Amino acid sequence: GQPKLLSASDGGKMNAAERKRLSRYTRGDGNSSKGVTKPGLKRSIKRGEAKIGAAERRAAQAEVLQPSEAGFLEAEGPLERTCRVRQSQLAAMVDEQTAAKAYEVQLPDLGPYRVAFTANGRRLLLGGRKGHVAVARWEGGFHVLSELQLRETVRDLTFLRDHTMFAVAQHKNLYIYDASGTELHCLRSHRPDVQRLAYLKYHWLLATVGSTGQLRYLDVSTGENVSDIRTRLGECDCMRASPYNAVVHLGHTNGTVTLWTPNMHEPVAKLLCHKGAVADLAIDRAGRYLATSGRDGTLKVWDVRTYRPLHSYRTPRPVTSMDVSDRGLLAAACGAAVQVFKDGLAARASAPYMTHRLPGREATVVRFCPYEDVLGVGHSRGYSSVLVPGAGEPNFDAFEANPFETRTQRREAEVVALLEKLPAETITLDPQQLGKVDRNQGERQREIQAANAARIADIKANRKAKRKTRGRSKASRRAAKKEGNIIDEKRQRRKAQLEAQEQAKSKKRTNRASGGAGAPPKPYDPLDRFVAPPAPA
Repeated sequence: GQPKLLSASDGGKMNAAERKRLSRYTRGDGNSSKGVTKPGLKRSIKRGEAKIGAAERRAAQAEVLQPSEAGFLEAEGPLERTCRVRQSQLAAMVDEQTAAKAYEVQLPDLGPYRVAFTANGRRLLLGGRKGHVAVARWEGGFHVLSELQLRETVRDLTFLRDHTMFAVAQHKNLYIYDASGTELHCLRSHRPDVQRLAYLKYHWLLATVGSTGQLRYLDVSTGENVSDIRTRLGECDCMRASPYNAVVHLGHTNGTVTLWTPNMHEPVAKLLCHKGAVADLAIDRAGRYLATSGRDGTLKVWDVRTYRPLHSYRTPRPVTSMDVSDRGLLAAACGAAVQVFKDGLAARASAPYMTHRLPGREATVVRFCPYEDVLGVGHSRGYSSVLVPGAGEPNFDAFEANPFETRTQRREAEVVALLEKLPAETITLDPQQLGKVDRNQGERQREIQAANAARIADIKANRKAKRKTRGRSKASRRAAKKEGNIIDEKRQRRKAQLEAQEQAKSKKRTNRASGGAGAPPKPYDPLDRFVAPPAPA
């Protein structure tokens, strides 16, 4: 039979398989208490590292208890391609409960539609461009729970903490509604108009960006505006927040992608990604890879750790929307087709994993449903639920997001999340730096000063000459100044000739003063100036 699973608290030892699984749960190098002089701080660091190590070991040992495993669509022979499998064929292969998740919702008059899911994947939020907003339960068919007709433009929408509240970027203002569709807040401080929304669930922050390029952070728990940043890069309609470190990524019309935190009014990083405007962004769950699509018809994958491109794809039409699933599948909407790539982030994919076509429709946005093998597609004539085997994480953490939570559990989770809310100052590029002890402050200050001195020296070396006024900066003067700095063979010969002439003149003056070439020089006498010069021969 199976041996008893011993936890770290029971004193059990890990076998070889559990040690191999432990590598998937480690969180990198921890804090070291070596060199810490204060006894209390040293004990605190050791206790914290011991608790983290015990939690990692328990998670590795309990992996055998996980109920489900991820599965992908596999081809039977070398001539078969998974991208040719249609949704009707896939629905006939799976069970009835899974087949009921693939359907079409026809809404031809109020589109195109944008899509958003809750963190646990139980609720769906649809927003039509012409003002139609609906909250629905999408499993086993499309069941509308509440519906609104705003009668004005809807640019974007997103759920907040859970399905009880959602934000809608309308024609002029930003509004917040509850689950029944009742208006809770009208945020006029986000004018003139908001183009995109992103919610940071661990910080309770709602990030917005609009046509003026203003990036704003709103604390949903208190209603306070945390930060208002001028990007100075023009209109922006492309924004995604990293699920790893909550850094907001903005795509601009000049082809650059900038990374922002509410603590700084300058971008913490800036990447030149495309020759044209950036159409959309997508970031994986671990925060390692960034996928960007441009109006120039390219799709690029970047390594966020080094800010370098890994590979690039050419598309027949610009990709308008992208998303990355929990298990690393990349979905891209290109016109009337949606393609899903398997292992397309770390390596270049030779062919798509799955393809879903929308004849007579234009895909607007694609979003993977958390913990489900489902891709939601909002298009010009409604909504499509597409089955993508292997997209969702099969085993969920009930303390993180519980798909089967009750009303009491949801209320308790909301209180716990509010008590554990992270301040906005904790948003950094490397969240692992939080909580570490900086023991070499003097060395770090010297490094910063050396870097600043090198930067100033580089700026001075590359400084351009000032253009002086009053005719001294004419084109002819600048050309003559440039030619004066050029050293060629003719100039060298002329310089040597002038030096020889100067030496001859100096020698002649010396001989004349000495009275001849061979006579020794006479001593100087002040009365010699009254002596008449000798007559010429």
